[in-house]
Amino acid sequence: MPGITGWHPGETTIQSKLGLSSAVSQSWRAIEPQLREQHRLFHTSNLPFIPMAVVDREGRPWAGIAAGKDGEIGFVRGPDLKTLVMAVRIWRGEPLGELLSDWSEARNGRELMAGLGIEFSTRRRNKFAGFIRDVVPGQVEGLDYVLEMEVNEAVGNCPKYINTRHFSAHPHTSPSITHQVQHMSPDERLPSAAIEMILSADTVFLATLSKPTPETTSQFPAHAGMNARGGLPGFMRVLPSDGRTVILPDYSGNRFMSSLGNIESSGLAGFTIISFETGDVLYLTGKAKVLIGAPALEIMRRHASVTVLETTGYTLVRDALPVRQRPGSEVGRSPYSPKVKYLVEEELEQAGGSESHKARLESAVRLSSDLAVLRFKVVSKERPLRIRPGQAIVLDFMDWIGPPEYRHMADAAPGSVNDDRVRTWTVSSAHDEDAAWFELTMRKMKGGVVTGALFDVLRNIPPSKQGTVPVTDTVVADIVGVTGDFCLTDDVNVLWVAGGIGITPFLSMLAALAGQARKGDIQFALSTREPAIMLDLIRKLLRNIPTVNIKIDLFTHYPPLDTEFDGTHISIHSGRIGPEYWKTVSPDKNVFICGPNEFGDAATEGLRDIGIPNERIHREGFY
Repeated sequence: MPGITGWHPGETTIQSKLGLSSAVSQSWRAIEPQLREQHRLFHTSNLPFIPMAVVDREGRPWAGIAAGKDGEIGFVRGPDLKTLVMAVRIWRGEPLGELLSDWSEARNGRELMAGLGIEFSTRRRNKFAGFIRDVVPGQVEGLDYVLEMEVNEAVGNCPKYINTRHFSAHPHTSPSITHQVQHMSPDERLPSAAIEMILSADTVFLATLSKPTPETTSQFPAHAGMNARGGLPGFMRVLPSDGRTVILPDYSGNRFMSSLGNIESSGLAGFTIISFETGDVLYLTGKAKVLIGAPALEIMRRHASVTVLETTGYTLVRDALPVRQRPGSEVGRSPYSPKVKYLVEEELEQAGGSESHKARLESAVRLSSDLAVLRFKVVSKERPLRIRPGQAIVLDFMDWIGPPEYRHMADAAPGSVNDDRVRTWTVSSAHDEDAAWFELTMRKMKGGVVTGALFDVLRNIPPSKQGTVPVTDTVVADIVGVTGDFCLTDDVNVLWVAGGIGITPFLSMLAALAGQARKGDIQFALSTREPAIMLDLIRKLLRNIPTVNIKIDLFTHYPPLDTEFDGTHISIHSGRIGPEYWKTVSPDKNVFICGPNEFGDAATEGLRDIGIPNERIHREGFY
């Protein structure tokens, strides 16, 4: 049973503006009325702090931070799937403090709250919302409290833009409020220390609130929302003209639009930023709105959806959070984060992305009408670009293609309206320490904006097996990053399982083996509708791997005419990979699977059935 009865009017308004209405019309059913058991355990066993949305006396949302007195995991209990109990220590300036210190039985059970359980080391995150049921003072008066909360909404959340961090407890803090204004005057600006925190942040916690009308309150009662947004440092901007309006670019996510829908409903939001190195916490609240299309582009060039927060109150507390980023550890940047975009007002708008690599399309081989190998040259190199065999590369084509045109695309292509032009492909070539070029074996996607544009560039290149053809058009993309741990290992006693274009990481691995003196056995199960093309891609690589015994099992409905391979045994099987095939697999092999989700699920199930343990089955996200 869902935890809500449908999307509220604010959510449907934003979904409609973004052309997502039909795509997510029934997705509200994913929001459950209680925690799942795995999520109850997640909140009680994995988290040293939890961002919490609360509402102040004036109805403004703030993003507070709930943590135990020592910064350790375990300050949360979950007696049942509807209840979370937190033993928290509050510091001066923390928005939770006002609510908890003023608690009375008259407010019992009706104070809106929402929380976000986010495990930064793994990018796992899960949301919950409901009410604070009871508050009991703890050991230290005015600082320690025990909150009992009733959960009536729970849902897993998109981890796409989370920057990974590893934390350790830091119990010895000395919190001090250095800046605080609860009600800013019309011309007042944020202090420079606050602006510096905003401009250097790569994560913000977002508190929102829905406000129903008298006509809708029975079906869509008020509720709070808690979320997180991530990006590269500097992804949030502050309008220079007023020094208080914060601009948060909206990146494509799970498309529910709950946070933006709440803002559309109430016109309010709270932002909280943490310095995980120092424990400083900046709290902002204010009037908020979501701009889509032309109004957004007037503020931030090349980004057609932004959230605007006009700050009305703020607090900056130094040395507050009893949790810190582990000394010596590094931040793991999300490979999906687009480069920083500057405001129209900012003089340095053109400086964005100057530190990144760029890739220029040099040549291509058309294998068929919708399949090609594209070769990119790495330019603007300021540091080595390392790509391990099997890894994927993340490219940003926004500068080349431009932002979506909202007025014309909402009805015809709703899925592309919020498109940030960032795409990920597995690299099919192999490289030493510093990659000066790379190849992508790419499928043209039906309705795909980026692959469609790239294949338009190739339209005058006929399908051929005879080598690359230079590309005369100028196609340049920003290299956002290299990602993935689905890589060639020292162990060459393996089973590779590829479905269609899922062959790409294995092409890179074969290329890396060429010329090496490794010995081993590779069993390669390939399922494809294009056997001739796939075998041609493999054939030229196998000529240079004499020391590895490779056996290919080809599954297809279209047997190829040429199956001659020097020194390689190939077996042709009709149809798909079935249960009988898995029984031929040696149980001592490590397994690598790449292909569409259903293909990968079936392969994983078949391998488990023959006794291969989960830790020896490696799956790649299908790029």
